[in-house]
Amino acid sequence: MNRREALCGAAALLVSARWTQAVWAARGEALRAEKPHADETFSFFFPTPQATVVRMLELARVGPADLVLDLGSGDGRIPISAARYFGARGWGVDSDAELIGQSIAEAKRQGVAERVRFEQRDVLKTDTSKATVVTIYLLPGLIARLRRKLLAELKPGARILVHDFTMTDWSPDETLTFYVPERNQGRGGESTVRLWVVPANFSGDWDARIEGARSESLALSIRQRFQRAGGLARRGAEAWDLTSVAVRGAQIAFGIEAGETQYEVSARLEGDAMMGEVHIRRGTDAPATARWSARRTSRRQPLDGTER
Repeated sequence: MNRREALCGAAALLVSARWTQAVWAARGEALRAEKPHADETFSFFFPTPQATVVRMLELARVGPADLVLDLGSGDGRIPISAARYFGARGWGVDSDAELIGQSIAEAKRQGVAERVRFEQRDVLKTDTSKATVVTIYLLPGLIARLRRKLLAELKPGARILVHDFTMTDWSPDETLTFYVPERNQGRGGESTVRLWVVPANFSGDWDARIEGARSESLALSIRQRFQRAGGLARRGAEAWDLTSVAVRGAQIAFGIEAGETQYEVSARLEGDAMMGEVHIRRGTDAPATARWSARRTSRRQPLDGTER
């Protein structure tokens, strides 16, 4: 189903939630402007505009293989939309029993009850490990408390979507800002959606092996904060910076310029091992491709820079 069909078909969901938006709109806009509190454990329900829901799910490239978990699911529109318009499975968690009941009824009405479930529970006590996409529209203090939990529980490559707010010093991988007529009680306004891809943890010391026509060994030291990484490669007394380091989910790519030899590594993390390939350009020799493997030899460091 294309985006136009999703937006048109979602009109019914908007109508069913209109009473809620009227009650909470003024209060929600005021809450969005409040200074965050570190001990926040509760967020008032303020519905995400349906146009924003669609753009969020598109940004995360949601599809039939995904389990979309909405933390603080309110009237259920995000899990329901994920199931109905993107073919995914949906899961909503909220502390409000009345909203959970309304969401279950709406999922039945929309014909997606078999692919969507809703539970009344504390978002901070919810096991998120099976989700491939997590959506959040909560107050900043609660988002800050969820960040470490999500980093610890979600698998590398899982996507996190946050409407309007941020993850403080964890920079998003993608940001989308657009005009939404439904905002501000129909007066219109901008929505901002941010996407984070949960990174694998490549930090630590590594023994690397290049296996090809000419086998070689290298030692690596990688430092990493969230999806940003850098480090050094060493061979004997020589050392070179890792260049153009890019981490996306469980994948890492980087370069090594070792004198007249350039290495371009692309690898995937599996536990404490890296497996992949390396493209080698050595002087005037023809470029070559070889197998790359590495084993972590030290303790990895927390991605958020804190001790645990």
